[in-house]
Amino acid sequence: MRANTGMKRVKRVFRFFAPVMSVIFLASLLALIMTLSGLEVQAEVFVAEEGSGTAGQAGAGLGNAVLFFVPAIIGSFGIIALLKFGKRRLLKNVFRALFSFTTGIIVFVFVYYLIGLILDRVYWYLANPYSPGNYIITVNADLPSMVSFLIMSLLIGYILTSMVFSSKFRRRERNNALIVISALMGAFIAVIMPTWTVLFLLIALALWDIYAVFKGPIKTMVQMEMDGNLMARWDPLGDESDRFPFQNMTYDSGTWQLGIGDLVFYSALGAHSIYYSVPYVRTEGLWMMPFFFVPVLVAILVGFAYTIYRLQRSGGESILPGLPIPMFLGVFIFVVMMLIARFVI
Repeated sequence: MRANTGMKRVKRVFRFFAPVMSVIFLASLLALIMTLSGLEVQAEVFVAEEGSGTAGQAGAGLGNAVLFFVPAIIGSFGIIALLKFGKRRLLKNVFRALFSFTTGIIVFVFVYYLIGLILDRVYWYLANPYSPGNYIITVNADLPSMVSFLIMSLLIGYILTSMVFSSKFRRRERNNALIVISALMGAFIAVIMPTWTVLFLLIALALWDIYAVFKGPIKTMVQMEMDGNLMARWDPLGDESDRFPFQNMTYDSGTWQLGIGDLVFYSALGAHSIYYSVPYVRTEGLWMMPFFFVPVLVAILVGFAYTIYRLQRSGGESILPGLPIPMFLGVFIFVVMMLIARFVI
């Protein structure tokens, strides 16, 4: 009897953490693929001058974070404005297009680099086990092939988006699609942004999440939904269900819901810890990968668990921001591990 009770508790704990762990592990795997493929950081406007050290890198990261953060704020108020002016159909079409296009493009990028990685690092060594040197195979793809591949990727993005927003799919299928989309976006953020940009951006978004939930746009949208002013037709697959589209952008466990933004940025921090560890792995060994990843993962999970605990203590009748506690803990632990790796190891 005790053994059965213990197993039931383990299963409940596993199911509780499953969505967050799944999105982080998937994003981390994608980030590792991109890193091993030799992708270089590109999404930065402010670049630290050579020799400027940590202070220069942090300053550049802060500037880049502001550039990414400001449009997000403007977009939040823009959504409220469109809703208040009755432009629900326009908002529906914008979200539908953006989610499908963004997801499709990220699928295209990741699959392209995965194919390159397999050809460059795996296929050559399997085909030529006794050949010396690091011979690299060049992937020759003509324009029609690339266009076809892009169209297929966009179709995948459309299907995933439809699984999230269409009432033709069950909650479990919608949740799984949401995890895949969030992991793709989180991994992409993790590998194209420098470390300090990621850290400052996550802290800024966590602070914004507090304001948005208690005073800002999210509180306004929740109130509008309760008043019945946000119902809009959302039919990517042709169904005519009247559902509030943003409601579908949350992972629904049955007892609590977690927004797509929370999943994206949880996965971005976890995946970036993998991305950040790779240079240390080359010099110190594979143990440096869990050295960064495991403490960050635990910090995010602890923060997530405490947030859900506080939500359930409130009786489930209120909303709480999902980013602040996991991000504050996760970023703090990440910085601590960075300092240990730099000054102790």
